[in-house]
Amino acid sequence: MTVRMPRMSRRTVLAGLGAVPLSTAVKMPAIAQSGDIPIGMVLPFSGPTGPYGPDMKKAADLMVAKINDAGGILGGRKLKLFIENSESSATVGVAATKKLLEVNKVELVGGFWGSPVALASKPIILAANKVQMLSCAANAVTEGETKGLIYRFQAKSTQWGPAGAKVVTQIGAKKAVVLAQQNPFVVAMIEPFKKEMAARGGQVTDVVMYNPDQPSYRAEVEKAFGGEPDAVFCLSLLTDFVSIAREAYRGGFKSKIVALSIGADAEGKFLEAAGAEVGEGIHHLQPAPPLDSPSYANFVKEMGAPAGTVFLFAGNAYDQICTTALAMEHAKSQEAAVWAKSMRAIGNGPGEPVDDVIEALKMVRAGKAINFNGAGCTCDFDDEGNTINRAFYVQVIKGGKNQGIGTVT
Repeated sequence: MTVRMPRMSRRTVLAGLGAVPLSTAVKMPAIAQSGDIPIGMVLPFSGPTGPYGPDMKKAADLMVAKINDAGGILGGRKLKLFIENSESSATVGVAATKKLLEVNKVELVGGFWGSPVALASKPIILAANKVQMLSCAANAVTEGETKGLIYRFQAKSTQWGPAGAKVVTQIGAKKAVVLAQQNPFVVAMIEPFKKEMAARGGQVTDVVMYNPDQPSYRAEVEKAFGGEPDAVFCLSLLTDFVSIAREAYRGGFKSKIVALSIGADAEGKFLEAAGAEVGEGIHHLQPAPPLDSPSYANFVKEMGAPAGTVFLFAGNAYDQICTTALAMEHAKSQEAAVWAKSMRAIGNGPGEPVDDVIEALKMVRAGKAINFNGAGCTCDFDDEGNTINRAFYVQVIKGGKNQGIGTVT
């Protein structure tokens, strides 16, 4: 584990949230002016995932302004960014995607915090032969025929399992039980978790499944914890994990708990609902940016946040704009089906490492090979368009607060 102790609290993670009113996010000109290169994003500004949208918008706006102020791309053309609110709804997200494609004529539809919105929008974007960029985890978004047009800037579901196994074994647990919601997003984590546990000398003694929105999880908790495993890996979302943690606390079970941050944190909502005593000692993890990299430190400064602030998703939006501009410049084209082929050329290397997009654009124009490293991830992609080498941020609940204890990769 690369240990880092960033100055983090719920307040710092959410630094900048609320600074951008919803109206500025959705009231955009109908079409780009002549010569502009239109690109779009579907982001959540309301609904359960709404807290993440404002920072993602701020990051994307910052990068568009930075590129345009430096002269734009493709001989001086400016990027024009259109942003639509998904409202955390697949139905609304599809309508937003159609507007961006049909009205704004965008070459990119990015953003997509939330797998249901991304999955529902995928066929529409592919039918239009445009690029889709993601900040969601479901494996299915990059599976099947994608025409090479889909790129994920987030860890996919099957990458969460091995990261969880590393946390479980690093806190001294050898025997573990998996307690998992019957949900494709989390179920995909189980086999990779078991494989990594075995590779690290551990053992998964049982897998206990449950359905979302059950009136009670007592039977499942007693089955998972009753055998007194060293740890229980809880693949849960917020509502069910609050109930599960309460049952484990009331039952007096001593097994360590490792969970997903979307259940055990959820921007502080878990502690608000469950309380400090219930949460004490729970470890949890979530995909995070490369916290120790110069590119991330520069990004935090650009966002106007204190050093050490952890932006879990804003860097993804920032990197989507960076790589789009670089790929277009590399391909010498704004046509999605053309510049999409340049994504690995500018991100995967081989080439000179660079993390400043303006310097990178100069290098591309000079014909130099580059290996661009972003603020949210390294921007290296596998053959399906999934980001690789993704880090996971690990926290533990102590005294009613989430405390960062490092990252696993």
